[in-house]
Amino acid sequence: MVDAKKVKEKLSKVSDKVFSGSKNQAHKHCRICHKPIPLSAEPRVCKSAECISKNDRDERNQKQMRLWMFIFFGLFAFSFVGPLILSQF
Repeated sequence: MVDAKKVKEKLSKVSDKVFSGSKNQAHKHCRICHKPIPLSAEPRVCKSAECISKNDRDERNQKQMRLWMFIFFGLFAFSFVGPLILSQF
């Protein structure tokens, strides 16, 4: 059988070597152009005006799409539940 403790110890040693040998600092990537940005960057875009405007546009589109999905889901659900409720009257 495999000893779980030994496996965990070996994995932790290997992962420590991988992270300590890495020359790159921890970072995020811009959602638009994928350039490295600091971890503290929020929203996750670089300081380029083009990336900022595209991110704002994308966020507005996502909010609008979410709204339309809820409206569609509500109408779809009402089309099944509505007749059941109205048939009782």
